[in-house]
Amino acid sequence: MAIPIEELKNKIVYSYDNKNIYYKDIVETIRNAGVKQGDTICVHADLAVFGKLGEIIDRCDFVNVFIEAFLEVLGKDGTIITPAYSYSFCNNEIYDPDTSIAKAGLFSEEFRKRNDAYRSLNPIFSVAAIGRKAKELTTNLSKNSFGKGSVFDKLQDIKNSKYVIVGVNYFVCTHVHYIERMAKVPYRYIKKFKGKIRHKGKTYEDEYEFYVRHLNINTNPTFDKIENHLIKLGLLKKAPLGGDFISCAKISDIYREGMEMLKKDPLFFLKNMPEYDKL
Repeated sequence: MAIPIEELKNKIVYSYDNKNIYYKDIVETIRNAGVKQGDTICVHADLAVFGKLGEIIDRCDFVNVFIEAFLEVLGKDGTIITPAYSYSFCNNEIYDPDTSIAKAGLFSEEFRKRNDAYRSLNPIFSVAAIGRKAKELTTNLSKNSFGKGSVFDKLQDIKNSKYVIVGVNYFVCTHVHYIERMAKVPYRYIKKFKGKIRHKGKTYEDEYEFYVRHLNINTNPTFDKIENHLIKLGLLKKAPLGGDFISCAKISDIYREGMEMLKKDPLFFLKNMPEYDKL
């Protein structure tokens, strides 16, 4: 951080509807959304939607206001994890966990560059993590993106694990793809990607799996239905911050309800009926 966090706490982060929003307001909203001390949370974030930007100009400082707010709420026993997806093997690029850009947005890129962040070796869907379980969640993972032994499988086994959506205008929940993999949905299949990984001064070839959609049969994913379903059951909480929300749901609830909906409708996570005749 260019400016110490204690100074950032006193600066205006956003202004919205004639009201200034500070660090303390972000902390309060995170708590109101349902994040508690000791939780393990997976965060998807779009920080540009809460209002007019305030006094924090540096992008690193701006992101770290949110990261530090989460860490304050989580306490010393909590963990925050976020997508640091590089899609390197998909783009014929060498993957280096220390330098490959996280292409999931500003929050993810600044998060993965922090000195206290661990990043996984997955050259397609890497994640970065900070906190008590950070090393555990980013090491000794399988080479499939969403199946057994993946980071999503590990999150599934953690009692107090939650998904937190910060300002994204829909409930973008990558854990849905883990649910699809476990349910063996008919519109996805395993595709293997080969490439090179550069790590700790060594470069080597490797192969990882990606659970991809059949693009030729017109499959359009949606998160709207699972979001509305969870809200209806009172399992997804949305806390307002400026012009948008911070949303939170337990991963165990997302998994249970997602699997149940797929049993009733194998196309629950799609907007439309796939054109299977094109397979």
